[in-house]
Amino acid sequence: MDVQFITDNQGNRTAAIIPFDEWERTEKAKDILEHVYLAGIIEDRKNSEPTVSLDELLTAESLTRDDLES
Repeated sequence: MDVQFITDNQGNRTAAIIPFDEWERTEKAKDILEHVYLAGIIEDRKNSEPTVSLDELLTAESLTRDDLES
């Protein structure tokens, strides 16, 4: 893979330029890992009690149940 680095005045690497197809592949992998991570959290919390009710959450976000319909 052809990687180019951008450096600051002291020669420290501050950024990398990678081929676009490599970036796309990395982004897809990141999306998959995020889904796996979230699935694990959901599985862990499946049988637990909620820490706040839906109405408390909506109030904290200045929303109502009607807002969920739109």
